[in-house]
Amino acid sequence: MVRGTFTNVARTLIAAVLPIAAVVAFAGIAAADPGQVVQAPAPVAQQVTEPVASGLPLEEVATNPEARNSDPLVNGAAAGALAGAAGSGFLSGVSCGPLLIPCAILGAASGALWGTAIGLIVGAVAPSVVPQVLP
Repeated sequence: MVRGTFTNVARTLIAAVLPIAAVVAFAGIAAADPGQVVQAPAPVAQQVTEPVASGLPLEEVATNPEARNSDPLVNGAAAGALAGAAGSGFLSGVSCGPLLIPCAILGAASGALWGTAIGLIVGAVAPSVVPQVLP
C-alpha cells in the first residue's frame, strides 16, 4: 500500500515537472543581436518635471515595518493559499458533476497546498510584489 502511494506520488511529480523542464531545455536565452547598432534619436524638447504637491510623503507600502504583518513570506503564502483554494476548488467542483462537494473540497485542499508553495517562492524572490496586511 505504501509502495503504491510512493509510486503514484513520484509519477505525479514527474508529470508536473516534465513540462517545466521541457520549456527550460528548449527555450534558450533571449538576447539582442550585437551586430545591429541603432542610434537613439536626438531629444526634441527638454522635459521639465515639477512636483505636483510639495510635502506629500511617498513611501513604499511593501516595506512598511509598522504594518500588522510585514513579512512577505507569510503574506505570500496566505495569498497563494486563498487563491489556490478558490480557483482549484471551483474548477474541481465544476469538472466532477454529480460529486460536486467532495471534488470541490479535495480540489480546494490541493490548490491551497500548491498556492502556498508558490506564494512562498514569490515572497522570497520578489517581496515587493506581495501586499502587506496593513493596520
